[in-house]
Amino acid sequence: MSHATPFPRARRWLRRWLVGLNLGLLALAVLLGITVARRALFLALLVPFAIAPFSYARLRLFDALESALARWPRALAGVTIAGVVLDFVLAAQLATGRASEGLPLLHGPGVSWIGPVWFSAHALLFLGYAAAGIVRAGRRLALAAWTRIATPAGADRLAGAPPPTLASPERRLFLQHAGLAGAAVPFFVSLSGVPLSYDLRIEERDVAVPGWPRELDGLRVAHLSDIHVGGGMTRARLHRMAELVNGARPDVVLHTGDFLTHREGDFDAPLYEALARIRAPHGQWACPGNHDYDDMARFAHRLDDAGVVLLRDRMRTLDIAGQPLEIVGTDFVFARERHEEIYARLFAALPARDGAPRILLNHDPRNFFEIPDGAADLVLSGHTHGGHVGVQLGMDRALTVVGLVGVPDQGLFARRDMRLFVTRCVGFYGYPMRVGIPPEIALLRLRSPGRATKA
Repeated sequence: MSHATPFPRARRWLRRWLVGLNLGLLALAVLLGITVARRALFLALLVPFAIAPFSYARLRLFDALESALARWPRALAGVTIAGVVLDFVLAAQLATGRASEGLPLLHGPGVSWIGPVWFSAHALLFLGYAAAGIVRAGRRLALAAWTRIATPAGADRLAGAPPPTLASPERRLFLQHAGLAGAAVPFFVSLSGVPLSYDLRIEERDVAVPGWPRELDGLRVAHLSDIHVGGGMTRARLHRMAELVNGARPDVVLHTGDFLTHREGDFDAPLYEALARIRAPHGQWACPGNHDYDDMARFAHRLDDAGVVLLRDRMRTLDIAGQPLEIVGTDFVFARERHEEIYARLFAALPARDGAPRILLNHDPRNFFEIPDGAADLVLSGHTHGGHVGVQLGMDRALTVVGLVGVPDQGLFARRDMRLFVTRCVGFYGYPMRVGIPPEIALLRLRSPGRATKA
């Protein structure tokens, strides 16, 4: 069925442009496949799963604008041209975003967020259109079912009924404006997500741990995760992170992975500069995340130079005022199955527990349910970015899709005498697209049972 429009040439032109945008990114993926396989795969998967839905939402938005601006063709033309310019910026940022040196015109201050906001707004629009389509389909199915079960006489009466009257011009105008106002909501949400993504803060809370020794009551642990250096996580923001950590006066700093963003070159140098600025009496310890394996030897060496000890299926024992504290860091488990078996072998190979308290650094919080009973007193994880998109209801409570599907998204979780803390994390992967869920540097005061106070 053809699309009725007062400006058919404009819509056809926009459709061709969007088809060309998708094909151009695919062609770039093919060219990159000759030398940079990972970036090629990233772009190739991005087109069907992200750019194509984005393009659909672009066309639907054009239809809404066309109806609302039919009396002002110049305004519609200007908005359409501006949209194409933003499409081009988005595509250019995607094509160059993982280079070792970002182009200032595309990735500089005040510019780097344009593509993310433009894309994320249309992604939300696409989800809204999809949800509305599902509702309409459900209504049609319900009406069809009701018609089938209606009596023959009732069906005859329906068949002979006069056709429904068309909506009045005033009602059509109201619906057009309402649709346009609804389409503006995702853009407002996406724009608000940019400052939220950069609103780095210290969140301090007490965590009562069963069996935690009184000698370590009140131990101050700074928990950082998912820094994701590169893109929007610039040198200035990383140095601000270090200042906040030092201002919190932690006894020890623990990282749970995803320091990097899968880019080439020396893009991660600002990360190590910032980490080297952090001071804690009992040092910095880390486990890797799933994004940290591009060049593990180089990564571990540079962390070590910055004063961060990377633990890969290893344990170190700290001496804190004569009280031992075990720190275990695990490698990221990429296998989709046999997690329980993998962790059983890992903890069987570690020294047996002799009563010392133990903190386990494990990037993915889902593994909390796979590790052996009693493997640690406290497990620290990141990975989820706090759910990333949702509604924050309190310091450690939120409504997120991640949480609704059963994944620990943020806050404290219990399994017998073990506790899991999941941080909302420091950064974001690629685009600053946090929606409703702010970042954090978690400062945990570890408490013996019965000694916790309100944070």
